[in-house]
Amino acid sequence: MARIAIVLLVLSALLGPGHDLVAQSRGDDPVTLGDRLLAEFQTEAAIEAYRSGLATAPDDVELLWKTARALSNLADETPGDAGDETRMEEAVELSRRAVRAGPSISRAHTTLAASLGKLALFRGGKRKVELAREVGREARRAAELDPRDFAPFTVLGVLERELATLNPVLRGFAGALFGGVPDASLERSAALLRRATGLAPGYIAPHVELARTYLEMDRDAQARAELEKALALPPREQLDRLLQEQARALLRDLS
Repeated sequence: MARIAIVLLVLSALLGPGHDLVAQSRGDDPVTLGDRLLAEFQTEAAIEAYRSGLATAPDDVELLWKTARALSNLADETPGDAGDETRMEEAVELSRRAVRAGPSISRAHTTLAASLGKLALFRGGKRKVELAREVGREARRAAELDPRDFAPFTVLGVLERELATLNPVLRGFAGALFGGVPDASLERSAALLRRATGLAPGYIAPHVELARTYLEMDRDAQARAELEKALALPPREQLDRLLQEQARALLRDLS
């Protein structure tokens, strides 16, 4: 189950005086400041901006899920870093708080699903299987709450692909010891990711993930088209830049 990871579908220094002064001069609230810093490719500073808001509003749903998502982004930006597991544990805890505080907020459920999927990389055996099932439940709930949001469909599409391409030996092992893993197919993965790209054609992640599914299906021409679409889009945050680097590598492999 080591492949089950949700790619979306985001800690160190506190905000320095420069950021504080900018926030004060522009009148930015923590959400606005954090969003702006993400758009300026400053993920760690964005985390601290969101944290500053949580210090005074610990049950604010938007601050909770945005902090969790930014932590998840940072883990993607620092692969192999010793702090990544701790970041993902915190992201899951913040996402769970967001769901409790706003059970009808789609993005809270989506962020929890994505965070759980990434935390599964650090877990083994039965716990990994349990997390995969919870990822699916939370993402489906998010899609029910807001069927116009691309994010839960991206998460579900990636989950379908990772489960569908699971090593048969590992699948049999999970079935024998832990009651099996959910049924999945590459066809459903592609359908979910096409829905995500249709809902948000200007976002990079759904195109890259759809390309990955097409590659698993040996549909190289369709994969190439999605990768080219991803590379033509402007990055919205640092994670998008990393996804575009991956898209270029996949295109080189197709040449």
